[in-house]
Amino acid sequence: IELENVTWAMLPGSTIAYTRVAGFSQDVGKELGAAIDAAEAQGATGIILDLRNNPGGLLHEAVAVSAQFLPPHGVVVLRQDAQGDVKQELVPNDAAPTSLPVVVLINQGSASASEIVSGALQDAGRATLVGETTFGTGTVLNEFGLSDGSAILLATEQWLTPDGRVIWREGIVPDEVVELTGPVRLLTPETADDLT
Repeated sequence: IELENVTWAMLPGSTIAYTRVAGFSQDVGKELGAAIDAAEAQGATGIILDLRNNPGGLLHEAVAVSAQFLPPHGVVVLRQDAQGDVKQELVPNDAAPTSLPVVVLINQGSASASEIVSGALQDAGRATLVGETTFGTGTVLNEFGLSDGSAILLATEQWLTPDGRVIWREGIVPDEVVELTGPVRLLTPETADDLT
């Protein structure tokens, strides 16, 4: 099944590009970069990056998505092991980020790589986060095989935002809290044309 992980649309009557990333699978960073280029070509003056209900995915794609907004060598996430040693995941040298202002939408369904990206952009002062506190997935799971052929997944590292904030069980707290209550249908780029 092929999933479209990056979709976007210009919001009607505006110069705001509304971009949704549904998951962090292979090449999502490149797809987002192409969407941003297309939006800028259509005169976009700002970007809404929707990470609501995004369960995450590949760590290197979280770095690639962050690289669309952060400068080369910018810190995306810290990986801390059980001994307290910390490794940085950095934006690649060849990154060419957009300079457009960014708002990131998050909610309780935003997890894992979504939290890495939103935390990185928040710590860098690169985006305003709007919505609800994220899920709080902040560990790296490694698989260890057992003698009977089964395996266990064991957390061997935890993720911290560039400023050292713990994500595990804490989540990423938005700058502007907006709670959705009742039977509300989330906007997507596919339904953006319905807006007046």
